[in-house]
Amino acid sequence: MFSGFIREIDSVGRIVIPMQIRKELGLIERGSKVELFSDGKQILCRKAVESCVFCKGEADLVEFEGKCICKNCLAKIKDV
Repeated sequence: MFSGFIREIDSVGRIVIPMQIRKELGLIERGSKVELFSDGKQILCRKAVESCVFCKGEADLVEFEGKCICKNCLAKIKDV
């Protein structure tokens, strides 16, 4: 017996995330991003949140060559 939503994988490996779950996570806009992880037994999926490549902070981010850096880490880099 399963609990939750059951979805089939299509011929190219895609699944559809149910609208109810997308709404709960704020993944309504086209292009919304999710992160996928595997622990060898299950696939874990969560809403992708941009964070600093150095400290993993999520506040005061600026983008540099496609990577996010927080202003605090950027200031430390400038001091070096």
